Amino acid sequence: MQIEDITPEYLRQEGIEPDGLMFSKNHLPYNPRLKDFSRQLRQGGIMAEALLWKQLKARQIGFQFNRQKPILNYIADFYCKEVGVVVEIDGSSHDTPEAQLKDKERDRQMRVIGLEIIRVSDRDVLRDAVRVAEFIMEECEKRRVRAVE
Repeated sequence: MQIEDITPEYLRQEGIEPDGLMFSKNHLPYNPRLKDFSRQLRQGGIMAEALLWKQLKARQIGFQFNRQKPILNYIADFYCKEVGVVVEIDGSSHDTPEAQLKDKERDRQMRVIGLEIIRVSDRDVLRDAVRVAEFIMEECEKRRVRAVE
């Protein structure tokens, strides 16, 4: 899916309310009211995010990521535009049935606009951020290869 294919009409057809979202030819639709909050999250954040960010931003691993990227009405922990991948770090707050339903809907909406979601646990990141970053890079490479085929 191309960014220009993601129109308000398309989102409505897919059950996503586009009101309040900003659309452009170069960026995925996003809620501009989330920009300040995403900046605040980049300044703080949890330890697992900081550890994984250190690995992902090195960029010698082949893919460039943005941190705390507003997409639709959400803020993705990490986003790789090149291959359309969102990485979410899940802590214990994602274990409740209510949180799992919200995550499922968020993932659905992200997939509707052509993104792939990779969820990793904060425990795994804290245990071995390098290995988690390697796993993410492998998944990104698989997506790049599929796009070429």
